[in-house]
Amino acid sequence: MKVNYPKVGRIDYTTYWEGRGFAINKKLKEREIIMRDIVPAAAKVLDAGCGNSLLPVELKKKGCTVSVGDVSPIVLDGYKPHGIQGVVLDLDKVTETAKAMGNYDYIILSEVLEHTVNPEEIIAALKSHTKHFLLTIPNSAFYPFRMRLMFGGSFIKQWVGHPSEHVRYWSHNDFLEWLGVQGLTVEKAIPSNGLSVKGLLPFLKNLWPNLFGHQIVYLCETKNPSEGLM
Repeated sequence: MKVNYPKVGRIDYTTYWEGRGFAINKKLKEREIIMRDIVPAAAKVLDAGCGNSLLPVELKKKGCTVSVGDVSPIVLDGYKPHGIQGVVLDLDKVTETAKAMGNYDYIILSEVLEHTVNPEEIIAALKSHTKHFLLTIPNSAFYPFRMRLMFGGSFIKQWVGHPSEHVRYWSHNDFLEWLGVQGLTVEKAIPSNGLSVKGLLPFLKNLWPNLFGHQIVYLCETKNPSEGLM
């Protein structure tokens, strides 16, 4: 899509959902299926920056206690018919807004961190509120992005309407290192999609995720399992 830059300003997600019309997705995405299967029944979960994901609804059906966190009241109101509590969470001001949060077994940030200018602050502010993070990001070293730069001379494109949608970029290897710097222990890293030749050779994304994995799910532990949350 060619972008009309002069008409695109700062993204406001309430305006975004007003224009798009909020409706919860009817199907789980590949990465969401992985996360649903990882989270055990009866876990207490916060899906932060959830957008219109079906995952909170499916986790509730599984028996989890689920909350959604978002800056837009349209999003929070959209989950109320499903009996899912909303938490006002402005990630741009996360240090302040996280103070009113409770504690969770899992906090999900799916395709969120790359949209933020302060992911280090976000992890630091939320880390004391959870035992585990479930994080997903697009792998910027995915082979089509490499080929786009090598043969087309254009940097990777991971946005729809405007480049400012994505402000942070990580390869899989970069992200593993970054998570360690944040004091997180990676328990699992699972590519949810990637190289597919008509469904053949699906194992390649698992063997070489930095090259052949696209969207990758990271299960991270925030502290020693013997330690409880404050």
